[in-house]
Amino acid sequence: MITVTIYRTKDEIKGFIVEGHSDYAEEGADIVCASVSILSYTALNSLSLVAGIAPENIEYSVDEDTGLMCLRTLESNYITDIVYRNFMVGMELLLEDYSDYITLKFEEV
Repeated sequence: MITVTIYRTKDEIKGFIVEGHSDYAEEGADIVCASVSILSYTALNSLSLVAGIAPENIEYSVDEDTGLMCLRTLESNYITDIVYRNFMVGMELLLEDYSDYITLKFEEV
């Protein structure tokens, strides 16, 4: 199962962590893992390319073997919030059809 935890304050999202594999299908044919991966990597790249956050203000780590991506921004603007909310909406939409393979949690920071 993939567990997605979104870290937020009262006013904004600060980052997220994605952990695990869905086991929906075999590696290379798993549409759930592929969907989560593309949403995660799109968020990561959009923080610098769309929101204009300098690379030194984006902390992330990836371990593809364990299905781990941790992402946190050290600065924010109104576009970072849009990027993170877009990620959250994508995850919520995946949950509608694949809730046996993904869990979504929120944690106050």
